[in-house]
Amino acid sequence: MLIRLLLLSLLLPALARADLKWTATTVFTAGAPSGESATAQFTFTNTGTYPIKITGTRTSCGCTAAGADEKAIAPGETGKIDVSFKTLNRRGLYEEPIDIETDDPNNLKTTVYLRVLVRDAITALPTLLFWQPGEPLTGKVIRITVTDGFSVKDMEAASGNPGLELHMETVKPGVEYKLTVTPKSAHLKATISIKPQGDQTLPPLTAHIRVT
Repeated sequence: MLIRLLLLSLLLPALARADLKWTATTVFTAGAPSGESATAQFTFTNTGTYPIKITGTRTSCGCTAAGADEKAIAPGETGKIDVSFKTLNRRGLYEEPIDIETDDPNNLKTTVYLRVLVRDAITALPTLLFWQPGEPLTGKVIRITVTDGFSVKDMEAASGNPGLELHMETVKPGVEYKLTVTPKSAHLKATISIKPQGDQTLPPLTAHIRVT
């Protein structure tokens, strides 16, 4: 009997184990320099045999914030870390390490990485359309491209000047669009607002129109 108890006491620590399996330890997201922040999420599953709790998160700078589930994650359950990165007035590619602290004595810290590409959500070329004196008032095209990492369902364009006719055409859904601008008369100056349809979070682009 004593031998069995000794064997059981030796086996229990070996059987009880903790293990957080991350869906990905590096996550990519994108944001606009005129926006407030880009967000991402790290997810994991407790594949061990006892609950694990995230006790804290540490980021490398004030531009990054991370928050975790407060409850303990039971074996077989999934958890998440929500992360945001301030993109206002930033441009380029950033990589931010985030330390995830747990109450697991065998794995107190895991480091995950957030990669953020900060670029304008949409680009348009050209942003100035010009008709010279005597030039036929035929339509001219503005080509609109959606930056990788941004989700756009459709595009729309509007102008407060009734002297313009606007026609938006989808070249490749969510990726490329073509806006044809046709002036109805000469001696005209106007601006056009171009933005993702129904999306209030991404700022519009402005194109300028001049007919002499």
